[in-house]
Amino acid sequence: MAGMAGMAGMAGMAALACLGLAAAGCSSSGSSGNPGNSGGSGDAKHSGTANVAYAASLTYLNERVFGPAFANATGYAYQGTAGPSDGLSGEIAAKTIFPNVFISVGDKPIAELGPKLARWFIQYASTSIVVAYNPASKYAPQFEAIASGKKPLAGLFTLMEQPGFQLGRTDPNTDPQGRAFIYMLELAQMKYHLPKDTVTKILGGPPASPKSTQIFDEAALDSRLQAGQVDAASAYLSQAKQLHLRYIALPPDINLGDASFAGQYAKASITITGNETKTGSPLTLDITTISGAKDAAAGDAFVAYVLSKAGRDLYARQGGYTLLTPALTGPADAVPALIRKELGR
Repeated sequence: MAGMAGMAGMAGMAALACLGLAAAGCSSSGSSGNPGNSGGSGDAKHSGTANVAYAASLTYLNERVFGPAFANATGYAYQGTAGPSDGLSGEIAAKTIFPNVFISVGDKPIAELGPKLARWFIQYASTSIVVAYNPASKYAPQFEAIASGKKPLAGLFTLMEQPGFQLGRTDPNTDPQGRAFIYMLELAQMKYHLPKDTVTKILGGPPASPKSTQIFDEAALDSRLQAGQVDAASAYLSQAKQLHLRYIALPPDINLGDASFAGQYAKASITITGNETKTGSPLTLDITTISGAKDAAAGDAFVAYVLSKAGRDLYARQGGYTLLTPALTGPADAVPALIRKELGR
C-alpha cells in the first residue's frame, strides 16, 4: 500500500516512546500480573522483545496502553509495527519485516502465511464498522440527526453521495477495513433498497480502485478526520471509542460485527487487485506467533498476556472491543505451553 514505509516509520517512533514508558515502569492501564496468572509486576526483567506486527486500527491501544502494560507486567520489552493486515502478511512472507507476533483483522492474512510461518492462530475479539464524522463539518447537523435517530439512517448514504462531500477510507486491496466499509455500503444498498449505483457514487468510482482520492493510510485516516480534512471516514467501533470520535452506529445486519449475520455479510463482495474476490465476514481479531522468529519467548509472553484476564480487560475497557471466547485454529500441540495455559489446555 502506498505510504507503508511512512506508516512503519510512525509506528517505530511510537514504539520507541512506549519502550521509554516501559523502562520507567509506567503503565497507562494500571494493570499488573503476569500471563498465566503467575503474579508479579515486571520487577523481574527478561531479555528479549515482543516485536508485534499489527493491524493499524490497534495503533492507539497497542502503543499507548497495551504495549506499556505488557512490558510493565512481564519485564519484556515491546516494539510495534502498524499496517494493513494484508500488507503486513505480505511483508512477513517476503521477509522484509521480522515480527515474532502478528495480529490481523480476520484470519485470512495469517492463514495465507502457511504452516511454515504460522501453524496456528487464535480468534479472541471482535468489532464492527461505523461511520465516524467531524463535528465541525458543514454536514455535522445532518450527521448528528442521523446518529441520534431523529432522521432515518438511510439518509446517511444519500448524504455521502453529495458533490463536495469529503469521505476518507482505506485501500480495500490491502486493508480489511477498506473492504469492510465497502461491504457495509453494499449491504446497506440492499437493505434500504437504494439505487444500484449508490455504492459507486459514494466511492467516486470503481470499488477496488487504489487511486481514489478518498484513500488514506489507516494510521493517518483518523488524524485527517480530526483535522477536518474529511467530513466522514470509515472506522471500527473500537477506534471510535479509543479516540473519542463522533460516529454513527450501524445496524448489526450491515455492520459486520455480529457473527449471527455471517450469512448475510457473505452476500457482499469485492474483486481486488489480482482478480481475487473477497466476501464479507464478521470483523474479528486473530493472533499468532511467527515460527522461527527471534525472541520467541517474548512473543509467547505477549500472546499469553493478550489472552490473560488483565489483557482481556484492557481490550474491553480501554480498547472498546467485544471479547470472544478464544478459539484456536490449528494443532494444539504446536501452541507454546504458556499460551495453552491461558486457553485452559
